[in-house]
Amino acid sequence: MSFYIRMATDGMRKSGRLYAPYLVTCILMVCVYYILHFLGNSGIMNGMPGGHTAMDMMQMGTYIMTIFGLVFLFYTQGVLIKGRKKEFGLYSILGMNKGNIGKILFFETLITWAIAVVFGLAAGIGLSKLAEMGFTKMIEIPTRYTFSVSVTSVIMTVIVFTVIFFLIYLNSVRQVQFTNPIELVRADKAGEKPPKANWIVGILGLLILGIGYFIALRIQQPMSALMWFFVAVILIIIGTYLVLIAGSVILCRVLQKNRNYYYKTNHFVSVSSMTYRMKRNGAGLASICILLTMILVMLSSTSALYAGSEECLDTRYPNEIGAFACKYGYDENLANLGDRLDADLKTAAEEHGASITNNKTYYEWSISGYFDNSKLDVTLNSKSDLAFINYDKVAQILFIDVNVYNRVFAYQEAVAPGEALVGTAKNIDIDDILTIGDVAFKVTGRIDDRIAEIDPAAQVSASPGIFVIVNDVNEVVTHYTQYKDFDGEPMLAWFWNCRFDTGFDAEGQIALAEALDTKLHSELDPLAFDNMYCESHEAERGDFVSTFGGLFFLGILLSIIFLVSCVIIIYYKQISEGFEDQSRFEIMQKVGMTKEDIKKSINSQMLTVFLIPILFACLHLAVVLPIVNKLLMLFGLFNIPLVLMTAGACVLLCGLFYALIYKLTSNAYYRIVA
Repeated sequence: MSFYIRMATDGMRKSGRLYAPYLVTCILMVCVYYILHFLGNSGIMNGMPGGHTAMDMMQMGTYIMTIFGLVFLFYTQGVLIKGRKKEFGLYSILGMNKGNIGKILFFETLITWAIAVVFGLAAGIGLSKLAEMGFTKMIEIPTRYTFSVSVTSVIMTVIVFTVIFFLIYLNSVRQVQFTNPIELVRADKAGEKPPKANWIVGILGLLILGIGYFIALRIQQPMSALMWFFVAVILIIIGTYLVLIAGSVILCRVLQKNRNYYYKTNHFVSVSSMTYRMKRNGAGLASICILLTMILVMLSSTSALYAGSEECLDTRYPNEIGAFACKYGYDENLANLGDRLDADLKTAAEEHGASITNNKTYYEWSISGYFDNSKLDVTLNSKSDLAFINYDKVAQILFIDVNVYNRVFAYQEAVAPGEALVGTAKNIDIDDILTIGDVAFKVTGRIDDRIAEIDPAAQVSASPGIFVIVNDVNEVVTHYTQYKDFDGEPMLAWFWNCRFDTGFDAEGQIALAEALDTKLHSELDPLAFDNMYCESHEAERGDFVSTFGGLFFLGILLSIIFLVSCVIIIYYKQISEGFEDQSRFEIMQKVGMTKEDIKKSINSQMLTVFLIPILFACLHLAVVLPIVNKLLMLFGLFNIPLVLMTAGACVLLCGLFYALIYKLTSNAYYRIVA
């Protein structure tokens, strides 16, 4: 056993240039995983406003870290094995069988696991308090000044990374077991063959990439953004890999055919080197491009949400106090009940010392269906119908009586029977005749600009809402009492909305909302209402800040991991290619190539290769930004200039960091080949 341990440690030490960044990456991933699990499961935010939401964000981060850690460590381990195959081949020639080599790999994996877990946990535990303070500051909850260690988080971290490293070990053994000794010895000399039918691969990649772009650009509604975002992302990832793998081949061939470019000192060796490994080159560039795109999209969206959190809160909750009640089915007495609820809540609020202003209390009737060509079909009452419809066209009609509308919102509108004023916060085409079920209404006016005043939640709803102001709402809704859903429940629903200001501070608003919520339930529970609640602007602030702050904090942590992973990919790419090109540059120096020529050749290769991922990443960001903007609307963020500004700032920061990586790795490459 001591022999195998010594062989493993010697092998890792002699390959220190490859193993050092790998160990650092493993330690960092263990550290970040512990911190995320600690923040998400230690209970430090129990009882805090919005604490549960913030903890959910961190728990989601642990799942992402597990998946990404497994995939990325598999990738880096593959690079390490490729760098060690010649060594393992020599062991085989000298008499070791593959079982002996498997034991060396076992102890290498065990040593790596021990270093990663011990130092990663030490760093995670040491930095957990700093992370907790930064996180609680970001989500605006009180910070505890006591240090603690989560035993549960330690155990989970050990279990997760034990499983990951065990799978890595199995993959290492597989790579060695299915290769004969001669192939192992010659592994570092094996070049990449150009992919067959690369034009077909390239065209297929462009087609898939174009479909992904088309999906991302054509989406108009947030509901589609929810359903199609990941489809577009997957297509863009696949298309990027195919385009860059085939594109690197085509690019090298085009450059070689350009005599004025190719037959120059600073281009000849670099293009020849890229041609030699063009297939792998494209895959590596695609991986870097995808990581950069993930960073840009994640940071730009989460930072925009965090910066606009107050704006989102005011959009969704424009008043200090809000109450809501819902009951399915038609009842002509509900209008009187709404007036009584309004009076009772106002009386209860005044008893608590509130001075009521900006009162907006009204009721509306709602029915949903499939909206197309200015007609709402409410007869889709089977699950088979729902499986094949375009969910962008699922809409909710909200009927409001014109007298209620004028009284509550201080307008002087007149609507005759059979006519309607129509408004929507979404991009919906409505003709002069609006048909709902079997009833047609003549549209005499549009009130799109008043929707935010009528119902702030309509702007952040995933499905479109169409407000219809009619002459006599009670008479109109009698046409829809017979409609049932596929469970046999009434489709017609009565909504009661109440909003007002009080002048209370945050604590006063929260206390009043809790008291009014109790009052609301005591009134409506005996009447079998389907839903009811009372909320306050300040009580919801905790959830908003926790959600957006948690997403931003998670985005920062994951971006750090992705950036480090990007650095590691580029570093390994440069080191492995440097050793491959070393002999070529030695030959070129013997025939007269100077150190200065080598530097120019390296710069030519780096600029040709390294500009591709960042340019593609910026293109991907520009394409997916509209769909990201639709998703941000679901959170209440409608500030497009803010989204563009944060995206631009992220591109600038990422570009500067990428330039720094380029400088450092090109120097490492130069030191190997020069």
